[in-house]
Amino acid sequence: MKPAHSLFLFYGFVISITVLAILFFPVFYSDYGYLDEVDQLWRNRDDSNFNLFFEEGRWLTGRLFNRLFAGIPAISGLKFVRTLSFFSWVLFLVEFFRLGKKWQQLIGFDSQLLLLGGIYIACCPSVAIYIGWSSCFLWGTANLLGLWCGHLVFTRLIRSGKPIRFSLASIILILLTGLGSLFIYQTGFGSFFLPFIFYLVKNKSGSAMRIIKWGAGGYLILSAVYYLLFIYSLKQASIQPNGRTELSFDVLGKLCFFFSAPLSQAFSFNFLYNMHSIPSQVFPIVLMLAWIAYYWRKEKNKPGKKLWFLLVFIGICMLIYAPLLVAKENFASYRTMFMLNLAVTLMLLDMILTLFIGRGKYKLLVLIVAIGCFTAVGFRNFRYNFLYPLKEEYSDLRSYFNSTYTSQVKTVYFLRPPENLFYPKYGVNSFKDEFGVPSTFRDWTPESLVKQFILEKTGSRTLAEGTKVVQFTGRASFEAARDHNRPDEWSMDVETIFSKTPSAKE
Repeated sequence: MKPAHSLFLFYGFVISITVLAILFFPVFYSDYGYLDEVDQLWRNRDDSNFNLFFEEGRWLTGRLFNRLFAGIPAISGLKFVRTLSFFSWVLFLVEFFRLGKKWQQLIGFDSQLLLLGGIYIACCPSVAIYIGWSSCFLWGTANLLGLWCGHLVFTRLIRSGKPIRFSLASIILILLTGLGSLFIYQTGFGSFFLPFIFYLVKNKSGSAMRIIKWGAGGYLILSAVYYLLFIYSLKQASIQPNGRTELSFDVLGKLCFFFSAPLSQAFSFNFLYNMHSIPSQVFPIVLMLAWIAYYWRKEKNKPGKKLWFLLVFIGICMLIYAPLLVAKENFASYRTMFMLNLAVTLMLLDMILTLFIGRGKYKLLVLIVAIGCFTAVGFRNFRYNFLYPLKEEYSDLRSYFNSTYTSQVKTVYFLRPPENLFYPKYGVNSFKDEFGVPSTFRDWTPESLVKQFILEKTGSRTLAEGTKVVQFTGRASFEAARDHNRPDEWSMDVETIFSKTPSAKE
């Protein structure tokens, strides 16, 4: 690689890390507890967290999660967990550029694509969830292990004219990294395909698919080994698998799900995909059609080879998302979408670079505009659609609790807020169960939140465990149940508490 290219990639790495730090700096000092976080913190003294992850095929996550959360006494300690997640993504970007430089030497793709890919990773919605939601703090590690595994396989397949050979040491490393990724978070193993996506970007002829076939075969073999070990571990522990891990054989239904939700969502860059908004649904379809039309017009191959390339790319996308496609659950959350989004975005960025970068005078302008757009949207997604509303909700509830709760309380009446709680004050819509959703909206959060508050204020777990929490979703039943005059009863109306305080943006 020429020194100029190396310097260019170094600048790309520095810019990506800088953008990541700017976007997520508040996690170092922000206090809030989001959905599963509080429930997992409250239950950090038993094995319920481990059992949950173990049943879902995430044995390694369960072990590491239990050990870390057992040492966190209060909600404020969750900042440390989010900090660990942040640095796991710093390490992922380090490896993305370090290994990407090697792939660039082997494949010869445009170095600008690696730069913009790094910026996208720092700004994408999935990473915002991985860092901002401490329940997902190990997902960066899962993707990193998947990346290493894919690199080990790819670099042995790419050797032109040489027979494919894997030493015993390389096989052991491939197994350790691949199974480690799968036993942390199954969709994190999709990062295995990252070097193969760059290979596809460079080789669109539809004829150079030998490496892709071998890579896909290795991916499937590792996935099969993981599944057999998972089933064996459940039988040894006499535990039934979680419903999320049950296999689905509804091929047509899964195909409809994949093309209607995950694949369409992947063509949205880092704009949040709202299934209730017509523009939000039309935008990725237009991008998808534009990419297909551009590829079809630009490539000089026969139609059969062009079609074969498109089918291979879609097939790789399906393999990346296979852990969700083989399971019964159909839910394309952002925490499952990282590698699928990245694969599609790299293809779209390649189209944009080919259109404009070839014209020298537009080169710098296109790069600056792309970096600015990714950063601006990423900043909006994390700071305004996720962090600020949650911080304010938590601050309001904590202040209300500290000023009105007494240790005489034996029963708490809790009115959960509507899903669109943040919209009137912030103009934030809810997206699945990740962006724009109040932490107290789901039924598993209020009881743990109240008891954790009691524990932190009184220092008595016995008192917290003995407090009864009664939840309501309707205001009429909530008002009818509570008694304002009884000192052993206390109520918390989240919507009223939140709406009475002015918006506090940093």
